[in-house]
Amino acid sequence: MKLSHRRWWLLANMLFVCGCGDKQLQEPEIDTSKSKAEFGYQTSAQTALLLEGKKAYEQYCVGCHGVNGDGKGEGSYALSPKPRDFVMAKFKFSSTRSGQLPTDEDLLRTITLGLRGSAMPSWNFVPEQTRIAMVQYIKTFSPKWKQFGEGARIPLYNDPYKQEADKTAAIERGRAAYHGFFRCWTCHPAYVEPAKISEYIATFGGAPAETYRPDLHLADIKATEAGESIFAPDFLRDFVRAGSTIPDLYRSIAAGITGTAMPTWVDIMDSPPTDAAGKPLVQPADLWAMSYYVQDLIKQRPARLAAGKVAVRPLREITFKMGGAEYVAKVPQLDSAEEEE
Repeated sequence: MKLSHRRWWLLANMLFVCGCGDKQLQEPEIDTSKSKAEFGYQTSAQTALLLEGKKAYEQYCVGCHGVNGDGKGEGSYALSPKPRDFVMAKFKFSSTRSGQLPTDEDLLRTITLGLRGSAMPSWNFVPEQTRIAMVQYIKTFSPKWKQFGEGARIPLYNDPYKQEADKTAAIERGRAAYHGFFRCWTCHPAYVEPAKISEYIATFGGAPAETYRPDLHLADIKATEAGESIFAPDFLRDFVRAGSTIPDLYRSIAAGITGTAMPTWVDIMDSPPTDAAGKPLVQPADLWAMSYYVQDLIKQRPARLAAGKVAVRPLREITFKMGGAEYVAKVPQLDSAEEEE
């Protein structure tokens, strides 16, 4: 059968397609709309996130933490404690062991809730997506994130006291552990007399202390890794910066506080000391018991106002300069005695 010119053309195209079809099936197209790389005007999701984080950081954080994330913003000189140095990447409050980098969740929690008793406010009014972007941008200041990655969360043992309506037993066990085994009074205040401390120490198989530090019932001053002098919190008067709920207190006690003398107490549970019969002297439940004890101390603080009363001060306007621009802010009106101080 003689083929026309048109039929020869169609047959040639069919043979070409058949010869290349298998190769096309084996090499699927690249979906550039979802690629990690950038194509022309398209921006990857990670780049967009960092750009959003940078914009938010420059709006909310740069005044204290600085353009370079080194904690040397224009307002840092007047702050105590000093703003966090993101280049050093020593984050005090986290769910990871002391000295390890925090998780993204830890950083987001601090940004969201702030740190009581410091200049770090809550940024909860900022949209969550923007706060997540701020976390990712903060991590660009230090090479440690690529070198080590975030640390592993400490074990979260079950709270045996959670379902008990009466927490008296938990508080008493926490008081004994605080003074007798963990000996928190070497930094924090003691809340019982020396004779009672000796009694608690004996409960945990130890010999009574022969001497105690001066000002036993006051917080002791300690040096941080950064060379700053800080007081260990007095739970009857000082703010607990990372939160005072039971999970918050457990996290700080069990994980420790990076850069300070507060160790990772949860690790002692891997191989706790034992008594003569081989029974462990402490157990994970004691970390929860101490959390209830510390929270009970916090609750004993005298109320500043009677129930149902509020104190509202009139506001005044102040003018200040930052980054070459002038701003006006409203702050509480101080009385003359406070201004003199």
